[in-house]
Amino acid sequence: MSSEALDLSTDRTPGIDRRVFIKGLGFVSLSLFLSVLGGCESCIEKIKNRPTRRRLRTGSPEVDAAIATYKNAVTAMTALSGSDPRSWTAQAGIHGTVTGGFNHCQHGTDHFFSWHRAYLLYFERICQKLTGDDSFGLPYWNWNQDHDMHSAFTDSSSPLFHSPRSSTSVGSNAAFSDATMNTIFSDTNFFTFGSQIEGSPHNTTHILVGGDMATGGSPLDPIFWAHHCMVDYCWAKWNIEEGNDNTDDAGWNSTSWDHFFDENGNAVPSVTAGATVLMPLLSYQYESSAIGGLPAKAALARADFKRLEARLRKGAAVHFEVKKRMRIAEKAAVVLGRPFSAEIPVPAGELSSLLETDRTKERIFVSVDWAGLPPTNDFFVRVFLDLPGADQNTPTDHPNYAGSFAFFGTPGQGEHAHHGKTDFLVNVTDTLRRVQGGNARLSVQLVAVPAAGQFVRPEAELALQNIDLIVSPILIRSK
Repeated sequence: MSSEALDLSTDRTPGIDRRVFIKGLGFVSLSLFLSVLGGCESCIEKIKNRPTRRRLRTGSPEVDAAIATYKNAVTAMTALSGSDPRSWTAQAGIHGTVTGGFNHCQHGTDHFFSWHRAYLLYFERICQKLTGDDSFGLPYWNWNQDHDMHSAFTDSSSPLFHSPRSSTSVGSNAAFSDATMNTIFSDTNFFTFGSQIEGSPHNTTHILVGGDMATGGSPLDPIFWAHHCMVDYCWAKWNIEEGNDNTDDAGWNSTSWDHFFDENGNAVPSVTAGATVLMPLLSYQYESSAIGGLPAKAALARADFKRLEARLRKGAAVHFEVKKRMRIAEKAAVVLGRPFSAEIPVPAGELSSLLETDRTKERIFVSVDWAGLPPTNDFFVRVFLDLPGADQNTPTDHPNYAGSFAFFGTPGQGEHAHHGKTDFLVNVTDTLRRVQGGNARLSVQLVAVPAAGQFVRPEAELALQNIDLIVSPILIRSK
């Protein structure tokens, strides 16, 4: 990259007074070079022409060019010595390994989005350097719109092909449906939005594709990077295109990592979570596409860009609050081959108050904690309300179906690195209102469904705990 390229790794001052470091210029105010009246015009051009990450599809010369560069990058990285931190195996090792599990990746924590965004950026820069294409942007697999992988990833002669996969499609799985994505994107809380993206479409993709993708070594499969670009685009679309706010929590913003490498193979001293918020504005941009009922959006005008930059830097007083909690089960040993069902007595008046919840002000979730990773991860879990007979053949268009989640990882796979939240959230606000007829009891069903038609170990148990029904306030967007 040129001497004036933005280096966000040196940004250690999250918040309203954040500055950025431009090689050759030092620290400057972002507003300075965004100003129409002056500032660094070459920097403005750098930002304006930053790499575009495009949606994978056929019939687009720009996408074809991005795929060609990606192929060349994979070839170049696999040819590097394993001791080179830019090599294919070394980059995958930052995340984890096939047999050893997870290393530095953040799963089940509040930094699922931010850590992977930084990981993608430095990988992208390595691709740019090794191919000599500074305009390269990683393409993303919009599994909501295109259930099948692009043919570049399924052609056995392509560097993007990876033989250990179990599937090259997410099929008709409800985790990727418009209904599911609409429900998730209607959530305006940064923390619960991220938790749902991770637990449902993200984890389910890893499980359905299978092979190395179902392990800590998932980045060995080239589809990993296209998949996580889509996860990152979900965050960008929610935050930038749809106007939702990230948290302004100082602890979240100041969290930093020092295990990434730049395009020259040098260790990045530190990159903060707060710095990742601005990466889609300064270092790359997304070609907009539809997700669920949310259409593609036009590119930002410069005036809007400046206002957006100020909003992203500011964030909002976002936190995760539980206003009400109803315990469904303290502990549950769920056998994969047998659906779990629990019925709870609801105190007089509480169920009616839940049914009267103003969905513009509150959300109702089924929250499921897990005590330990399952012995296999070849399945996902569907959640139903008041349907005791639900099993793996019950269709997801059934009115009692609420959503799903999937486990990513197995025992011994880097559990030490996943020290944050261990819960899954499924929004049941609309389902509860749809199916509850005023009974004094409420039941919840968890149904394990094999990803490939049958369980590897149907007798295996899930060790679950603290299965709750919770009510959480909705945060209103800042103006």
